[in-house]
Amino acid sequence: MKRLFPRQTRKIYVGFFLALLCAFFIGSLFSGRSKNEPVESPDTPRKSLRIVSTAPSITETLFAVGLGDCVAAVSDYCKYPESVSELPKIGSLYDYNVEAIAELAPDFVVVLKENEVLPPKLASLGIETFSVDHASLEGVLESFESLTNRAKEKRPDAPERGAALRREMETRIEKVRSNASKYPKTKSLVAIYRQVGRGVVGEAHIAGRNPYFNSVLEIAGGENVAENLTGVAPIVSAEGIVELNPEVVLDLSTDGVNYEGEELRRKTEERVRDWQSLGDAVDAVRNKRVYPIFDDFATVPGPRSVLFLEKLAGLLHPELSRTDD
Repeated sequence: MKRLFPRQTRKIYVGFFLALLCAFFIGSLFSGRSKNEPVESPDTPRKSLRIVSTAPSITETLFAVGLGDCVAAVSDYCKYPESVSELPKIGSLYDYNVEAIAELAPDFVVVLKENEVLPPKLASLGIETFSVDHASLEGVLESFESLTNRAKEKRPDAPERGAALRREMETRIEKVRSNASKYPKTKSLVAIYRQVGRGVVGEAHIAGRNPYFNSVLEIAGGENVAENLTGVAPIVSAEGIVELNPEVVLDLSTDGVNYEGEELRRKTEERVRDWQSLGDAVDAVRNKRVYPIFDDFATVPGPRSVLFLEKLAGLLHPELSRTDD
């Protein structure tokens, strides 16, 4: 008998934790700048403190808490803010260039807590690492202050933006939660990764027992229909999706491209056509509530997670845009 829910799972740091699941807007989010405007100029004089970032969420957080001018290098997948394009690259995921990191002589290297490979390699070279938890929303918030505190241990005059950023983000999160709580929970499925453009959904990596997505869905007024499946990103068949029968499908893109205009329309239609292969057996398809999401902040848990929350709340409860500020 064909399993509706194949047991094969894997961590998907494809965008969310790859570009990553782990686990992301910068201080300008709260300072009135355009969300696409780089916060730090590449011409900013580099100070004595040198930090290496190994993931997109880490890079965005460092810039958000005012440590952008201390970032000496980033991973290959780090794209935001735009100024990081001029920084040295040191590899990605578990394929880092240890020699290149050593040559930078960093004060410390920031890694995600899931990374158990890089820290011992760097330790053997006398290079300090600092771990952060970006697999959960609470972990993201805590990292604002922990990174600030670690930097200040190395350089007392380092910016103290972390606590203020956390308060500002928590205020916006609570506003989303309060507004969404006025409406019934929407049964939601988050597709993290799948093959696109085949005219069918086939198998898809979806958010299962995933602390980050479960949190953002709950705050935005949703209920993860796959919350009880084994693994953070289980592979589910088309038949399994039919059985889960979500009211809304959130189809995340890991392209790393914020499409616009005609290209956005074409990419959106391509993804929706795949889901239409499931027919009326799925409420989300029948009611035209399949929402492709191309925003890069949807797959990077970090300072821009609040933008993802606000977007989700509007998709799950369209009435919010008509009744709430």
